[in-house]
Amino acid sequence: MLDVDRNCSEALIYGANDEFLLDLPLEALRMMGPFGGGMSIESICGAITGALAVIGILYNRDDPTDRDRMKKIAERFLREFRSRYGCLDCACLKDKYRDEWKKCEPVVRMSARLLEEIIKVEESRRPFGKE
Repeated sequence: MLDVDRNCSEALIYGANDEFLLDLPLEALRMMGPFGGGMSIESICGAITGALAVIGILYNRDDPTDRDRMKKIAERFLREFRSRYGCLDCACLKDKYRDEWKKCEPVVRMSARLLEEIIKVEESRRPFGKE
C-alpha cells in the first residue's frame, strides 16, 4: 500500500519505526514533517534526512567513540546513496525517479533499502543494543 499522505521524510521515519521496532513517540515522527521535499526547497532529499535521523536514533550515544561510529555510518550512507543514484538533492532525484502516481515512493524505497543494508552490516559488527 502506498503512503502518499506522508512526505518522503515522514514515510521513511514511519517505516523505520515499524521495521526496527524503534517505538518512537508521535512527536518524534511528526518532527520529520518539515524535511520533506528537500526541506520544502528541493535541497537534500527528505528520504535521506529521514534515514540519517534513523542512524542517529540507532547509533548516537553519549560516548564520543559511538558518536564517531554514527558519523561514519552517516557518511557511508551519503556516499553510497550518491554513488548509486547520482545525487542527494530532491530536485535531481525527482527528475530521475519521481512517478506521477507513486510520487516519491521509489526514492523512499531506495533510501530505505540502502539504510537496511548498512544497518545489517553494522549489526553484524556490533549490535546497537549492545554497549
